[in-house]
Amino acid sequence: MARISTYGNASPVVAADKWIGTDSQDNSATKNFTAQAVADFINTIGGEAQNLRYKYNDSAIYETGSISFTGGGAANVLLNSITSIDAGVFDTRSTTINVSSFIETALLNSEILLTQTDDIASWAIYSIDTAVKKATGLEVKLGLTFKAGGGSLIANKDYFISLLNYDSSAAGDLNFTVGLPGNSLVYLITHNLNKFPAISVFEQGTSNEIYGQVTYNNLNQCTLTFTSLVTGTATFN
Repeated sequence: MARISTYGNASPVVAADKWIGTDSQDNSATKNFTAQAVADFINTIGGEAQNLRYKYNDSAIYETGSISFTGGGAANVLLNSITSIDAGVFDTRSTTINVSSFIETALLNSEILLTQTDDIASWAIYSIDTAVKKATGLEVKLGLTFKAGGGSLIANKDYFISLLNYDSSAAGDLNFTVGLPGNSLVYLITHNLNKFPAISVFEQGTSNEIYGQVTYNNLNQCTLTFTSLVTGTATFN
């Protein structure tokens, strides 16, 4: 065999080009590896990203790392026609990291971007209206509302699902209520809501709303100032 240095370089490298290596799953046998196979491995398994990667499975048989339709679906499904889809609790990057908690909390009531990994022109934005784990525990059924985009789900193609816009109301908007004992014109209140909240003050025993001066000292504390003594409650939203 000639020295490696005597062989010419392949330029440009194409998907069908091959090199020789060792197959760790077959008794260290020497085998050919195509450039395309190695690229697919790196993109699918070796890469790390803050999104989910799934293969579209058009059959009714569950497949790890897939998105699918209950009972199976067509080989080509228009993205703007989809109103629900089943997402595996494991994506293609890992069969051990369960992502159902992320799907059921961060994605619920938020917007996602779905893109075909090898053709970004095939994309769609959806709002996630419902996220319910199926009885098998292997998939989460997502109720979707299409917002924008174009293209199709194509059988055996890979797709990214990315969180596009998180809706904080999915976790319930934070609020705080405190009693005002009526012994001061000025109240320094620490609410710890990490925001500048809207404030409503109601007189005790009535539905009368009382208005005073509000000074926002910072994101977690404010000062309420009144011109007369007020007994009641202040609610911070």
